[in-house]
Amino acid sequence: MIEKATWGYDGNLEPLYEVEEREEEFLVTFDLPRVRREDVEVNTTKDTVEVVARMSRAICWEHWGSVQRKITFQAFRKRIRLPEQVEPEKASAIFKNGILQINLPKARRKVVVPIT
Repeated sequence: MIEKATWGYDGNLEPLYEVEEREEEFLVTFDLPRVRREDVEVNTTKDTVEVVARMSRAICWEHWGSVQRKITFQAFRKRIRLPEQVEPEKASAIFKNGILQINLPKARRKVVVPIT
């Protein structure tokens, strides 16, 4: 499912993202234009993933209508609650051409107990 981008008046944009559930993992993909790899921070817990990414150049948006507004965006920020628990210490991420892909292995639900 792809979500639409939204913003707040704190200078942060919520990026476009997609959560793909696979058999053994979740693949979470973020679209982060105007961001360099060294400006991306990924934090995970057993049921969330959060991305904070500073833009290399701020974006200014102006709205001229019945109400005049001017907003400057400087970073992307998004926290996602995952549908199942994951193993955060085994997470990995790749960033290339403004696209961040995070692999989050699902937590094992069933453990085989040896019988002696």
